[in-house]
Order: sequence, then structure tokens, then C-alpha cells
Amino acid sequence: MDQDPEDVVPDEPAEPEAGTLPVATVLLAEDDPDIRDLFTMAMEGAGIAVTAVNDGQQALEALQAAGGTGDGPGFDLLVTDMWMPKLSGLDLCRKLRADPATQGLPVLMLSAYGRLRGREEAMMVGATEYVQKPVRPSQFISKVDSLLGGRLVTRGS
Repeated sequence: MDQDPEDVVPDEPAEPEAGTLPVATVLLAEDDPDIRDLFTMAMEGAGIAVTAVNDGQQALEALQAAGGTGDGPGFDLLVTDMWMPKLSGLDLCRKLRADPATQGLPVLMLSAYGRLRGREEAMMVGATEYVQKPVRPSQFISKVDSLLGGRLVTRGS
């Protein structure tokens, strides 16, 4: 039985192992719980602290609560599904690009819809990159690493 999205509390960022800091902090907005869990596990396995939410509205609230982006307590990357309830990834990206506090935040937009114009739609609203689902976790992490400036490749060296 599905939970009502109103009853779901966003996941807290994963606790890094004692003595280590996360290489990055990522906000994940994905309405499919299985995909959200898969992407969360993949990123946490790469040393990323993840805050996972169910829709674009919760993502916007998490960004506001975190203080936006930059040197403060913001996020290093937003990974968002294109089509979600309440606020789509497209509308979320439009709002982020219109706000000076979040306009520089890299956005990886994902979509399971095989629309020919998916990439074009994502880029038109300001997404940094677009990936069509399904995507293998290794390919997903590679794209995340690229958007984080290669931080994951150098981790542990």
C-alpha cells in the first residue's frame, strides 16, 4: 500500500563514517520510492550525503531550509525527476534559476519518459545535464561525479 506523500518525512542526510566528511551534499527529488532508494544508496556508497524528498515542492523547501547554495549549509547538486506531483522538476528548475541564491546550483534532471524533446526541455529551463531513465547506478554516479567536478574520482587517493 502506498503512503500518502504528505505523511512521508524527507530522509535526513546520511551520517558520514566517524572521522570522514562527505565529499558532497546532494538533494535528490524523486517521486518513485524504488528509484529514490536506488539513487540514494548509490550516492551514499560514493561518500555523498543525500537528502531525499518526494517532489519538487519538498525540494524547494529543503533548499530554502538549507540556506540555498554556496559556502554555507546549502547543497552541491540537485538531482531531480522531470515529472513529479505538486511541483515538477521543470518548474523547480525554473524557480531555482530565477532566484539569485540558487541560480548557480548544478541540476541533473532525470526522466523515464522517452520524449524526444526531454533533453531540450530540461536545458531550456536551466538544467545543467539530463539523463534518461533507466540508467545504471555506475553511469548515474559517473554523471554525478562529473557535475561535482570530479570529487568522487579523487576520493581516497
